[in-house]
Amino acid sequence: MDSMRNLLSKDSLLNKTDHIYKEISFLSSTNDDVSSRLISVVARLSCSSNMLEGDTGCSLWPSSLFLSEFILSYPEIFSTKCCFELGSGVGLVGICLNYVGASKVILTDGDTSTLTNMKENMELNNLCIEQEHSEVLKESKNKVECKYLSWEHVSESDLWGYQPDIVLGADIMYDPVCVPHLVRVLSMLLRRNRSQGENNGKSGDEFQTEGPVAYIATVVRNAETFNCFAKAAADAKLSAINIASRSMRN
Repeated sequence: MDSMRNLLSKDSLLNKTDHIYKEISFLSSTNDDVSSRLISVVARLSCSSNMLEGDTGCSLWPSSLFLSEFILSYPEIFSTKCCFELGSGVGLVGICLNYVGASKVILTDGDTSTLTNMKENMELNNLCIEQEHSEVLKESKNKVECKYLSWEHVSESDLWGYQPDIVLGADIMYDPVCVPHLVRVLSMLLRRNRSQGENNGKSGDEFQTEGPVAYIATVVRNAETFNCFAKAAADAKLSAINIASRSMRN
């Protein structure tokens, strides 16, 4: 894989004793008509200092690192696409989506304190938080939308106007109770836009598909929870494919 996470993140104490700043570094290759070179992609994040104390939404989870690496390794999949993330947490995936040139980035979470921290992280990385009816930010490329979204209570009308090409999620299969709500939201988002995706002939095509698609990275901590998701997805007529075993770039 061309994008490799720096195993050492730089931590520094915040004024808040329960949070720290983390600086996450990735190495990503750029290929153009002239040459190929490695560049450093750095994300600065405010994170919880102890995920075991219940502040899980502000913690940096392994699957978000993996999903971020995937985005940076296959930028052609996400470039010029409208991307909608569920359970965005600290916002690392959104920062990487903006970096690879997604046409629109919508980050969501169902916890208000997590949402506040996420917005702070966007500002730490010089990204503008898009406001409704903002004419100024419409002209800015470095913009994201941060939205409160409760899987249990969201309705079709709440998602009206969102037609994502790609839905993303990292470590969002954590509780069997939440799985039916998650699958319901995925179904709404994936069925709102039935336009066919374009095949651009690049190396990421093996992971692309027609129409909207979801990329979900997860650590299987509990097989029962994962199987619950697989069954609920099948019942909702959503096709789930494991792409982790497919060959990545060397």
